[in-house]
Amino acid sequence: MKILYIVPFVPWEVRVRSFNLIPRLARHHDIHLVCVSSTEPSLDQAAWLRRYCQEVIHIKHNAFKATAQCAVALPTKTPLRMAYCRSKNARKAVRRLCEEVRPDLVYVERWRALELLPAQLDAPLVCDPTDSMTLYNRRLMDAGTWWERLLGWEECKKFSEFEGKLARRANVCVFCSRVDMDCVKQQAPMARFELVPNGVDCRHYSFKDESEEEPNTVIFTGSFKYRPNRRAVEFFLDNIFPLIRKEVQRARFLAIGNGASKALARYRTRDGFEAMDFVPTLRPYIARATVAVAPLTVGSGVTNKIGEGFAVGTPMVATPLACGDLPVRSGEHLLIGRDATEFAEHVITLLKDITMRRQLAVSARRLVEEKYDWEIVARKMGNVMYRAAGAGVDESSERKFETV
Repeated sequence: MKILYIVPFVPWEVRVRSFNLIPRLARHHDIHLVCVSSTEPSLDQAAWLRRYCQEVIHIKHNAFKATAQCAVALPTKTPLRMAYCRSKNARKAVRRLCEEVRPDLVYVERWRALELLPAQLDAPLVCDPTDSMTLYNRRLMDAGTWWERLLGWEECKKFSEFEGKLARRANVCVFCSRVDMDCVKQQAPMARFELVPNGVDCRHYSFKDESEEEPNTVIFTGSFKYRPNRRAVEFFLDNIFPLIRKEVQRARFLAIGNGASKALARYRTRDGFEAMDFVPTLRPYIARATVAVAPLTVGSGVTNKIGEGFAVGTPMVATPLACGDLPVRSGEHLLIGRDATEFAEHVITLLKDITMRRQLAVSARRLVEEKYDWEIVARKMGNVMYRAAGAGVDESSERKFETV
């Protein structure tokens, strides 16, 4: 198939879904990519995209103009996320590609990317919002700072009326979490939905050897340009890490991700804590850690850091929110901390108990190998696209997915 693939960012490693789907879909399909962002792709990013895409068009999005669009949209029913992404240049590029390429399918990731489409499409549309913005902002209202609660109230009110309309526009809507999908289903019960989880590259994130592990080391990974990740680490440093240090005085906490140093600057003098910005590959750092943590208190969907920790074999402690609807059991695949005290106790237990660490690691690795390897997930997405385009299904791969 010829796929017109549209995203409101530059696909790269921190954009886990597109970064893993594009190379795998490109094995069987011609991908024509339109990406919109405020910064140009780097040389490495551009070379990577050209390797897998028949055509790559980047549209520079003016951040000042986008902010002004949000201001104009504030008194309207349009969510600010949608208004921010509007781009006449991107719409022109998409319209031209539709006329020249005549794609068999149009795929967009995130609701806001729908703003980049012309009013009429001749090809079937698959929209992959990944998460529900209604649910995301509802949680922000419950657990955010005062300004996040205010923004969450504004966006939740708008998306609760808008998200259903967006879902009905697409031939198929794809979510990575059943909780998020069900939230949008309430607004658009007649729309078509599919569940395609996020995955992990089990070959890249290979299972570690015990010799790689460093004692008393706790790690968090994720982009710090994503507000829920910043909130998670702030919560951990303020409420959980001090309890761990009382019991394990040599405990170290490492936070790695794009923008970590700036986002966590006020903690840089904290004993035992270190922040690192973007690293070429996370796997060695996850492997060195004794315990990985996902202390998320706001957000939606399923956090990717859990899958990466599972694959590498570093035992995980997470909040219930971070687990989403993953089929995990506390004590079998990971440990779940429901408050700061319980979370700290679980981390302390794992720092001291190598037998429990290995038991959890083996069970967690088996889970991602069987259900969440990107090869399985990409095959599932390919079948969703085939059905949407009326091109049939790769039956052998569909059966393989349904057995896990």
